[in-house]
Amino acid sequence: MDIPAGTSGAVLLPYDVNVESLAAAAPRAAMVAFRIECHDDDGRAEMQSDGKLSTNVFLAHGGNVSGQALTAPTEKALKCALLASAPFIESTEDGLTSLAVQADLRSESPDGEHLLALDRLDDATLVQTGQAEYVLSLKVDDPAVLDSMSTTVRLTSCTVVGGSRDGGTGENLCLESMTGRESSTVRIRVIARWLNADGEVTGTTKYWDETLAVDYNTHHVPWTLRQGDMAQRVSDSADAVVLVVQVQSLAGTPFVIHADGTDAVISTRR
Repeated sequence: MDIPAGTSGAVLLPYDVNVESLAAAAPRAAMVAFRIECHDDDGRAEMQSDGKLSTNVFLAHGGNVSGQALTAPTEKALKCALLASAPFIESTEDGLTSLAVQADLRSESPDGEHLLALDRLDDATLVQTGQAEYVLSLKVDDPAVLDSMSTTVRLTSCTVVGGSRDGGTGENLCLESMTGRESSTVRIRVIARWLNADGEVTGTTKYWDETLAVDYNTHHVPWTLRQGDMAQRVSDSADAVVLVVQVQSLAGTPFVIHADGTDAVISTRR
């Protein structure tokens, strides 16, 4: 994806990926991972978010994932690429060396601004049954300019100990005593808190409310939501708004929210 010079504002890079199904003599799974990297004439360019995500797929079924990255504001021309890998795959003797992937990568220059939500998590966070975490938030001073919001939350269920941390260092948060085959039942909500001129909350609106299962076989799930026409639900009396993303454990096996790759981009109109 080529981004011409003079774009000025941060550029949103949404992507959709289809991992094609592959005939296999026995059930086989792979963890596939994606991220976006951009370069200018001086080398690798700074990113506000690289859109990192990962998930497990059964090769016979394939799978679909979506995400988004956000460049830093720059006047330079950029060349951006979606990078895919399968860092952990069950090894057999059938000679499999690659997975077939189809990807759609787009660029969206702002009519107003693309704003990265604040990540409320400093590191991977364990969520036990009944617990809720506010993982993202952003204040917008003029709600009337709200346009769209693209959100990704990276989840890992405690079906095994491994994979329950961010990066390659630190301890896994899932302990052997909390692992199990029961699905993690997760509720994710996107909430708008409308503020008056004094900064007091005058009301709330649920932009999204969804319950999903992170099952034993999937293990790693990147939950992605793209919402448009957000200004149509703005309270008439609101002087500002705080948008928050809440993740709650309703039942089942505990899970981890990864700070790395959990992000949201709010787009505004002029």
